[in-house]
Amino acid sequence: MARPRIFVSSTYYDLKHIRNSLEIFIDGFGYESVLYEQGDIPFHHNNPLDVSCYDEIKRCHILVLIVGGRYGSPASEPDTDMSKGLDFYNSVTKREYETARNNDIPIYIFVEKNVLSEFRTYKNNRDNDSVKYAHVDNVQIFKLIDEIYAQGRNNLVKEFENFDHISSWLRDQWAGLFADYLSDRSRDKELEELSVQIAGLKDINSVLKGYTESILEKIQPENFRTMIDQSNKHLKDRSMSVFSENRLIEYVRSSSRKRISLSKMFDVFTRSDSLEDFLDRLGLEVELPTLKDNKDASDDFESLKRELQ
Repeated sequence: MARPRIFVSSTYYDLKHIRNSLEIFIDGFGYESVLYEQGDIPFHHNNPLDVSCYDEIKRCHILVLIVGGRYGSPASEPDTDMSKGLDFYNSVTKREYETARNNDIPIYIFVEKNVLSEFRTYKNNRDNDSVKYAHVDNVQIFKLIDEIYAQGRNNLVKEFENFDHISSWLRDQWAGLFADYLSDRSRDKELEELSVQIAGLKDINSVLKGYTESILEKIQPENFRTMIDQSNKHLKDRSMSVFSENRLIEYVRSSSRKRISLSKMFDVFTRSDSLEDFLDRLGLEVELPTLKDNKDASDDFESLKRELQ
């Protein structure tokens, strides 16, 4: 059975006790903790050790970042210039955080209380190199926290004094995620039932339209055809407007080098059973090869189909 994989990122020696407690806490949830010191990461002989950690993060669902007073070891990267001194390199922990952020993996960030308090002093003395900080070994820690706060999302920071602060908050957060998941499933079921009801209303509307046309033909036979044609034109114009403003159709039209008219594309769409069938009938299966396997695009196709029925 698949289990959520949670990567624990931090410096090791100063936060060893926190890492050990986190491993027990995560495994107790039935999740899979990933810590390099426990042999959870396959290291490849042809790459530096930290590169294997970055690769493993991409296969995880969540990253828990613990920031203490030590900046950590330098990352193995070509742009690390140690000649500038210890204040300028990127650490492994920072690169782990950036890997999770760049892959849009949810990140839970905890910073030691003393470090976070001293960070406020740093903000008022950014350009003052003479300031000595008691709780960090490298000013780059503050720059990392600064970078985290600068992000538009996925950057909530919680301070901690002991492991209980971390475990209590994570327990509440993960319980909330599970509750949201159950709510979403319930909402999906409601939407499915609503779609069935809408389909029923469309059937009723079709029957009523047939009755109305029959009555009009008897009451006003001389104007019957004109009125029906106007009604059908109005319905088609509305459908064309909805069709042209759909994001899938806009993407297909803007991405294709073929000059396919909107009316032809609409006619092909009405005769297509799937997104793949639609692209094949338009002759775009080669020009837009990845679109047919895109789940969002397929969902947009099905949604548009329902809306235009």
